[in-house]
Amino acid sequence: MAFIRKIKKGDAIYLAKVESYREDGKVKQRVLEYVGKQENGIAVQKIDINKIEVTNVQQYADVSVLYQLAVELRLNYLLGKYHKPIIALLIAHLICKGSILRVSKWIENSTIKEVVGLNELTSEMLYNALDHLDECNFDVIEQSIFEYWLKIDPNDNKSFVLDVTDTYYNGKHDESMIRKGKDGKVSKLIQIGLGVSFENGFPIFHKSYNGNISNIKILEDLMKVMAERGIDTIVMDRGFYSQSNVEDLNKLKMKMIIGVKQSIGIKKTILDKIQRDKIYAAKNQVTLKDTYVYVQEVGFLFGKMIVIYNPKYEALKRDRMLADEATDNDVKYVGYSLIFHNTKIKPDLVVKKYFDKDIVERSFRTMKGEVQLHPIRLWLPKRVNAHIKICYLSMCLLSIIKFKCKKISTSSPGEIIQELQSIYKVNLKHSKTNQKFTKVVTLSNYQKNILKALNCSV
Repeated sequence: MAFIRKIKKGDAIYLAKVESYREDGKVKQRVLEYVGKQENGIAVQKIDINKIEVTNVQQYADVSVLYQLAVELRLNYLLGKYHKPIIALLIAHLICKGSILRVSKWIENSTIKEVVGLNELTSEMLYNALDHLDECNFDVIEQSIFEYWLKIDPNDNKSFVLDVTDTYYNGKHDESMIRKGKDGKVSKLIQIGLGVSFENGFPIFHKSYNGNISNIKILEDLMKVMAERGIDTIVMDRGFYSQSNVEDLNKLKMKMIIGVKQSIGIKKTILDKIQRDKIYAAKNQVTLKDTYVYVQEVGFLFGKMIVIYNPKYEALKRDRMLADEATDNDVKYVGYSLIFHNTKIKPDLVVKKYFDKDIVERSFRTMKGEVQLHPIRLWLPKRVNAHIKICYLSMCLLSIIKFKCKKISTSSPGEIIQELQSIYKVNLKHSKTNQKFTKVVTLSNYQKNILKALNCSV
């Protein structure tokens, strides 16, 4: 009777089909055929490549890596029993960048169903995934992701930046009025308040609002979330400033750096007392990225008001205004801007920190570019909100990729995902036995380094 035997030749161990027989009264063995090889303790079957057929080729590594990162964020737990189609939609949103109808076509050429563990993934299931996501307790999800950020980069938890962007949507089943967006287009608007960490731009919280809500009201609403996150210092532009808001933040024992508009009261109590020849001095100079400014700090409320004088901007703006027949009183305060803060940081560092807050602008560019926030082609309000949550979770995955790969690559997270898209899974079948096999194409060194940095496998 034939059996399988291991035969060692050099450093290799081969698997052979052998049978026993007697010769001159002695038991001997003859090799009938070599059936495979042992590699790393695992038997690998020998295959006649001339009888192998390619069944299909599917996108694999990008899907697999994004799923592994979603699991790292515990989304498979946080999103509840419908987590599989929601995560599938999240991954498809990052890779496919299209409507759900387009995603449905992409699904058939990818391994998304296999990776997330679904037998089928229809358009109806994807639309239902949006509905289920809107019903999730997203505060719990954001808090869990926030705690994840604290673990992977404990140093990036001191200062955060808050800002608001807007986008359009096509909803008909709500009472929203059309409004003019920041780019001048008139349509139905939805605003997104977004908080990110100062150094890496990790998304910390977000919330959606109708297009007619002011930044001041948005800040009033977000204070509770900021307090729950234990935020120590928040950096905001002047659209959020009101005396009531900064006093409420102070009651919550939060530090703040916030731009201030030139109101009539501020002009009288602050700017009218600033002497240009004294502020415009070498000891007050602060170097920014593209210019020099001059600063002077005065006491205000429970903190300090920093007056910033920009002579280059003043000269440019003042000449244009005077050419348009502006009066001396009209140009009196040109070149000045203001920042209020209640920190213990020196004035020059406060100014630099404030003007370095463009991390949130980069996050918005990512949201509207790689994450495909703008515009939203959905009609039901709850699905519009769910789409924004998908965008937020997409930003979280992109932030992980950027943070983990920053030592090996200067590419954007989207470009890194594209690099992984060339790692395909090839499905094969033996034409005689119908036995099925899979093979992942060979990885480049750069792709191997990406997988290592992300702590993912394919």
